[in-house]
Amino acid sequence: MVLPHVVCRVLCVTLLLLMARGAIAGEADRDGIQSFGLRLAYGVGSRDNLKFFSVVPRLSMYLPESIDRPLAAYHLDAEWVSEAILSSITDGTSTMEAGLNPLFFSLRYDRGQALVPFVEGGEGVLYSDLLRERLGSRFQFSSQAGGGLHWFLDKNLAVTAAYRLRHISNGGITRVNTGLNTDFYLIGVTYFPKR
Repeated sequence: MVLPHVVCRVLCVTLLLLMARGAIAGEADRDGIQSFGLRLAYGVGSRDNLKFFSVVPRLSMYLPESIDRPLAAYHLDAEWVSEAILSSITDGTSTMEAGLNPLFFSLRYDRGQALVPFVEGGEGVLYSDLLRERLGSRFQFSSQAGGGLHWFLDKNLAVTAAYRLRHISNGGITRVNTGLNTDFYLIGVTYFPKR
C-alpha cells in the first residue's frame, strides 16, 4: 500500500508550498489563500452496509475580485476549494478509495460572529476499490453537496462540523454504471489567515 503514503506526502508538500507562497505574497486583503484545514469523515453508503472512514485535507482560495467584492458587501465569503479524500471502506472486506475535488465551492455568512454557517458542493474524481458494488470501473466521478458550521475559537481558527451527500458513478464510461450515494459526517479544524 505505497499509494496512500505517496498521495499523503504529495498533499502535505503542496499545502506547505501554497502556504509559503501566500506568506511571501504579503497580506493582500482578499487575494490568495482564504483557508486551509483538515476534516475527518465518517460515511454510510446507501447499500451493502458500507462504512467509510476518511481523511479530507483542504485548501481554499479567494475568487476573482469581480465576484468576491459584491458578495463581501453582504457578509458572504465564497471560496474555491481544492480537497483530497483518502478513505478506508468496510463492507465485509477492507477496501480503499482516493480522490481529488478540484471544482468545489463553499459560501459562508460571516459578520465576525462565533458560529458561521456555510453551504458547499462541487465535483471531483475518485479511484475506488469497491468492485463488488458493480460500479463498472475503478474510476468514478464524485458529485457532492452539503453544509455545516464553523465554530470560531478565536479570530482565525475554527472547529468545523459538516454534513455532505456524495454521489459517485462512472458517468456512463462503462455499460455498468449503478452509482452509489453516501452520507458523510465531517469534523475538523479550519484556519482562516485573513479573516
